[in-house]
Amino acid sequence: MDDFICTGSLCPDTCCQGWEIVIDEATCERYAKMPDGEVRDLLSRAIVHRQEEQADGSSAEIACIRMGKGQRCLFLRNDGWCLIQRKTTETNLSETCRTYPRVIYCWNESYAERALCVSCPEAARLILGTDEPLRFHTKQLPEAELAGLRITDEGEHLRADCLPLRRFIVHILQSDTQPLARRLQLADEFFWAATDCSGHHADKKQQDLQAAFEAQLAVEVDPPALLKNNDAWRLAQLQQLLELRLKNPELRPDFRWRAEGALKGWGMTVGEAVSADSLARYEEDQSVYQLFFLPEYQQLLENYLVNAVFKNLFMTEEQPDYYREWFRLVLQFSLVRCLLIAQLAARQDVPDRESVIELIQQTTRAIGHDALYLDQAAASLTVGQDAAQALQAFCQRILKG
Repeated sequence: MDDFICTGSLCPDTCCQGWEIVIDEATCERYAKMPDGEVRDLLSRAIVHRQEEQADGSSAEIACIRMGKGQRCLFLRNDGWCLIQRKTTETNLSETCRTYPRVIYCWNESYAERALCVSCPEAARLILGTDEPLRFHTKQLPEAELAGLRITDEGEHLRADCLPLRRFIVHILQSDTQPLARRLQLADEFFWAATDCSGHHADKKQQDLQAAFEAQLAVEVDPPALLKNNDAWRLAQLQQLLELRLKNPELRPDFRWRAEGALKGWGMTVGEAVSADSLARYEEDQSVYQLFFLPEYQQLLENYLVNAVFKNLFMTEEQPDYYREWFRLVLQFSLVRCLLIAQLAARQDVPDRESVIELIQQTTRAIGHDALYLDQAAASLTVGQDAAQALQAFCQRILKG
């Protein structure tokens, strides 16, 4: 967090292009009083208002920037800088623009958490480019430090078991005595088991569960023994999820190219079942991934997963379907892994760190920030089933092997 500085015009994947930019009400009022005529006139044309459905079924009016040619913000100049920031000061930017890629949550009135989104190239470089495990710091924070920044889910209350559960999942993921695939399996098993530890003596149940998983972390596992012959099912699920993503007409070209390349590389035809030939190609490419990629980049993927858990995994008193955030995390990682395997198949060598970080950053941007796609994916996997059980089954099977 302390090291992050926006690279501005040097950014290879600007956040001022390719997605919706929401403007908060206070910023709209401030923009209407701007003394600079050029900025004020452009604002009157650039900001549009529309109705957006809320979680409780009601609708609310939101303001956002009308995108120009190439899905670029109208305030983005050709030199890569924002006209508002250049003409005035950074404090005149909207909450969204001033805060991203920082994510700030305020829970239980006095507890705040800050993290960075890997969808930003510079944040991805800082988080994924280090050879050390991620560490988290706790400190007293003056309220003024959060003033004017966008706060996510302010006023909600974390469940009492949320932080211990998340801390132990991070502990599992950082237990480098185990292969990464095994850590993922154990983290998934622990999540679903721990969230059932409710009622009387819930704390004692979770402590006993942690002790049982700590013992499993001490057991040596032969990596080949992790494979569960689950590949046909997994490949069919990945095909379905990629095809669903490709249905979006506004999908970024770089991600569309990667997704279509993966399906084409394994000889999969849209709408048709996975063939024996496609399965054989996928299994061959997955073997290369296991043998050459994972040993080289295990720390990178560990940091990616730990950051995702810390940034996204929340169980609140107001949100009963807690499992959806874990499902989203597993889904996003599964598609990252899928595209990494496909990229390996198209190369003669293991890709360098920079290209791996870029792939993860772009995949996270194309998936992790699209709540509609994530909800569509969950719905497609739970048709006619209990949602929690269906998503648990998906997570357990997709992470085997």
